[in-house]
Amino acid sequence: MESKNIFILKDLDNLNKLSYHSYDPEVLFLINSIKNKAKGIILDKLSEDITYGSGKWELRTTDYVPETFPKRIKLLQISNISENGEIIETERDKYIPLELHEKWKTSKVRKGDLIVAITGTLGRIALFNQDYEANLNQALGIIRLKKEYEGIKIIPEYIHLYLNSYYAIEQFMRFGGFRAGQSGLSLDEIGSVYVILPKEDEQKRIIEEINKIRKEAISHFDKYIEYSNKSKNIVQEILNIPIPNEDERIFIYSEKFKKRIDVPYNSPFLKRLLNSIKKNKHDELNKLLKEAENKFIFSDFYNVIDLDNIDENLSEIKDWEEVKVLNSTKTVFKKNNLLVSKMGGEKGNIILIDEKYDGFLGSGELVPFELREESPVSLEYLFYVLRSPYISKQMEYSLSGCSRMRISNEEMKILSIPLPKDEKQEKELINLVRELRKKAISEKEQYLLKKQGVYDKFKDLLKKYL
Repeated sequence: MESKNIFILKDLDNLNKLSYHSYDPEVLFLINSIKNKAKGIILDKLSEDITYGSGKWELRTTDYVPETFPKRIKLLQISNISENGEIIETERDKYIPLELHEKWKTSKVRKGDLIVAITGTLGRIALFNQDYEANLNQALGIIRLKKEYEGIKIIPEYIHLYLNSYYAIEQFMRFGGFRAGQSGLSLDEIGSVYVILPKEDEQKRIIEEINKIRKEAISHFDKYIEYSNKSKNIVQEILNIPIPNEDERIFIYSEKFKKRIDVPYNSPFLKRLLNSIKKNKHDELNKLLKEAENKFIFSDFYNVIDLDNIDENLSEIKDWEEVKVLNSTKTVFKKNNLLVSKMGGEKGNIILIDEKYDGFLGSGELVPFELREESPVSLEYLFYVLRSPYISKQMEYSLSGCSRMRISNEEMKILSIPLPKDEKQEKELINLVRELRKKAISEKEQYLLKKQGVYDKFKDLLKKYL
């Protein structure tokens, strides 16, 4: 039986929030303990400024410039904050011209700033220790800390750990974790979080102890990413079909380009890649798979998987949500469906459905396919090949649209799929990918254990103040 926290609100005339989560007695007790017993200080008093991207309401797709643009400035996004709370580079990095960076003065990022996600996943916070200049997009905010507070030095590394800890996350969730739409935080809410601020020596001791565990966690995470990438790239090693170099980006206009006029689709690289695949055994996706026609069945509740619930590294479902009302068109999943996302498929949003997720619903971006009876290869083989650079590159160069680029169903169906020379090669590929995925999953499990260890250790280290 599900346990429930029952509590009664007596002063209904003075509610400042409608959500009952805001009045959870356990969270209110925690905040009261931090405030009074630990002499907690609100983050606003520890900060010079808490702000969000200056161009929040005026940034347009046309404002972006390529990485090769002279005097370009990186525009940080949520994707630039790793699961470990570090600033990382991604294939989706965005840049703006220097003029906009100078115009948006308040969101210029400085070394030592804390970069916080104000929409979407709460608790996504990174310490910016990079040496380059940067600005923010609309989903991020800056917490710029003071040097000290009432004679106590404020160490950014400590505040970073604290804001990713139980003590801050519970407060963040109370403020913005249960909103009707997308979860998020206002600047005032961020500034209202109570912080336990020990003396400088104690902050340093806590950082040292936590960093020992974090180092182990990050090591497992790096290995998890390494094995995940190998599980995609090993396909090329087994099939031994060369992928051309992408360095050449010369584009010559031709009147022959009648189907589409966008540069990536007509790039020399895509043509060379397709030629390389077609010199070997291959077939189009729609000759191997057919789009599934799964019936929608009305129910009292639905299990829903969104794109954010998919692990792009291993192409696995990591979470889902149970809902009573559907707010948009959904895709129905059935066992042995192979789902390919129109948006993000090139990054790994591809899932093979097993019996556990039979009958689930998902984003309308996910296109369900099933194996044709006459297909010469297995569904598992196709799942692994669709995650490989052979297909991800075809999808990447076939995307269309501006701000939310996606591949159309028609383009998806004509993707060129390399096939194995024989059953022996197919079996070898499947076995090697299985082994690499098994190692990746093991490293991910170890990472999650160590990550929880960081969370638990920090919580224990501050218990003495409460």
